[in-house]
Amino acid sequence: MFVWGLTFVCTKVLLEYMTPLDILLARTVLGFLALCLIRPHILRLKERKHELLFVLAGLTGVFGYYLAENTALKFADASFVSIAVSTAPLFTAALGFILLKEKGFGVRFVAGFVLAISGIALISLQEGPAHASLTGVVLCLVGALTWAVYSIVVKRLSNMGYETIAVTKRTFAWGLLFMVLARFAVGGAFPFEALTQPLVLGNLAFLGLLASAGCFVTWGYSVKHLGPARASAYIYLQAPMTVIWAVILLGEPMNAVIVVGIAMVIGGLALSQ
Repeated sequence: MFVWGLTFVCTKVLLEYMTPLDILLARTVLGFLALCLIRPHILRLKERKHELLFVLAGLTGVFGYYLAENTALKFADASFVSIAVSTAPLFTAALGFILLKEKGFGVRFVAGFVLAISGIALISLQEGPAHASLTGVVLCLVGALTWAVYSIVVKRLSNMGYETIAVTKRTFAWGLLFMVLARFAVGGAFPFEALTQPLVLGNLAFLGLLASAGCFVTWGYSVKHLGPARASAYIYLQAPMTVIWAVILLGEPMNAVIVVGIAMVIGGLALSQ
């Protein structure tokens, strides 16, 4: 979460040079190549129908979530986007209750959800630089929901006995396929000239190697041993980290309303657990 908290700031910087889809494509290629070096062999499926789970994981966790997050950063501050997508544990707990029969869905869960959403509304509806448009809010919540689906799928795959790094690599492969198809649909030239900028290369290397390849693997281990709901509870830590990084590196605003909104989101997530 310390690393993922900084990714919102890095992506915000890269949006000055590249589109959300191009950023996602570049960082995922780097992450996939790194995983191929770590695990060069091809994962053997125990059953052919398991491929559908990898397809779903690539579509949600690698492609859908990050495309929604990157695009949301065009309509809202990095601080707000980090806070809004931190509602993912609430969606994960709900899906875990429905699909995996996990416990924890009750009065405290509902109260925590209401408190967290209220905190997001408090921040998004204020006047000034930290204001987030409705488009940004919707994209953040869509991203949180897709991440919840991804976490549930990863848990299903780990229960089947697949090795975490190999699962992550195969998931990245499917995610890359969706990105390439989307890139062809969008058309236009890839901004290779941006890759000559040291600032761009540095941020992409951080996003691709550490935040993607490294953290997706550690996330897989966390979900495997803690379960999707308990692992997702730690996501609330990324919001305060992003706010701190954004204030220091991007000069984004910090006021009493933002502080209260952050406290409400964190409090709601903690209460729901």
